[in-house]
Amino acid sequence: MLDYRLILSTTFLALCSVASSANVLTVVANPDSTEINRDNGGASLSFWATQSGNVITTGFANNLANGGFIGHDILDPILESHTGGFGYVGGSMGWEKVWTSKPFKGSDLALCGSMGSEALYDVRWTSDMFELLWYGNGGHTGRVDVFSGTGVRAGVFNRFGLGLESSKTQQRLEVSVVQRLVGVEWSIPYGYLWLSEDADSLASYLQTEGRLHANIDSTDSGNPSIGFLPSYGIGISGRLPLASETLPIRFEINFKDVGLLFENEGSSVAWFQEGFSTTGLPLYGDSLTIESISNGDIAPDSLLLTGSSVKRMTLLPSSLSAEFVYEPSEKFMFKMSVKSGGWMPELLYSAGIGWIPSDRIALGMEGLYGGWGGWRSTVWAKLRYNNRRILVVQIESPLGLFFNKEVSNNTYGRGVTFRLERIASKR
Repeated sequence: MLDYRLILSTTFLALCSVASSANVLTVVANPDSTEINRDNGGASLSFWATQSGNVITTGFANNLANGGFIGHDILDPILESHTGGFGYVGGSMGWEKVWTSKPFKGSDLALCGSMGSEALYDVRWTSDMFELLWYGNGGHTGRVDVFSGTGVRAGVFNRFGLGLESSKTQQRLEVSVVQRLVGVEWSIPYGYLWLSEDADSLASYLQTEGRLHANIDSTDSGNPSIGFLPSYGIGISGRLPLASETLPIRFEINFKDVGLLFENEGSSVAWFQEGFSTTGLPLYGDSLTIESISNGDIAPDSLLLTGSSVKRMTLLPSSLSAEFVYEPSEKFMFKMSVKSGGWMPELLYSAGIGWIPSDRIALGMEGLYGGWGGWRSTVWAKLRYNNRRILVVQIESPLGLFFNKEVSNNTYGRGVTFRLERIASKR
């Protein structure tokens, strides 16, 4: 979901660009790009896999995988890190091909397109939910535990887009068709638990919904068979680069798959609601007592509905980003960016520096904050192995790649991106 804070951040970066140049930014390419006649357009092929979180450390995940006793020394730091009241884990894995053809005869416009696949997931929970699951409710008397906002969603998306790009300004606009091959989602829109300090009054309410976007059929043997139930959507993607005519600064806005997904009917849906409240509970007896609750001998009011979904519209996992680049010399560059969408619960901010020791090698590092995680680092390298081709390698939270090693215990994620780029040739 796009956030109003992203619009403010984008405006801030734009004002920084204008203020530093004392000129209005005009829509041009890099300073010398208007003198280049493009014959064959550029292209890139990317592969990536990323995962990040804000409270679950790699050390905690290693403890779960290895087994053993999990005590307060492990759980307390994780609970205390729920500073915003929520814990997040999310990420994506996929590939993408982006290309541009040579310009049309007598025109600066060229046909462009992109295609790719992405598996995307998003998990979030409240700190009260985490505490109840790992500590129990012993220290929860006299307060309301909130579960609202807890949920999981995942999906596999394929996309194909076509559009036009200006060979002079590098402005780009595409119309894309997006397929959700399969998906699943579960959420608690509303839920709470309250137990009085004397443990003699109790109130709880839970409303939850789950959807499986797949075909479920019974076979002759009676076992269910799960198949794909694809849905399709339409979105727009594009790039708007801006550059100063007098100073080495650039500003670029990118957006991807901004549009709607039209869900087919037939998804499996389950909706559950339960409510329970009482006051003045005795310890023992034949009626409802604390003993019967602890033993599970209760029958709260509940409602369970199952069925198949009807057609509906929902938003695509779109994204919007803004990037500001300052290049004071041919050897150094500074970059700031902000990104929203892609199911991320918070804005993703980044800032970093790049070093270009030669025309074939570039190195850099960035600091990231937000998205699904907190502060983390990214390192990248570019290798130009011939006149027109570049290999880019980017690693997010490098220490997080060392699973089951002590050096990774305090990391919250990891990520690797490989990209091959082809530079547009000159006529």
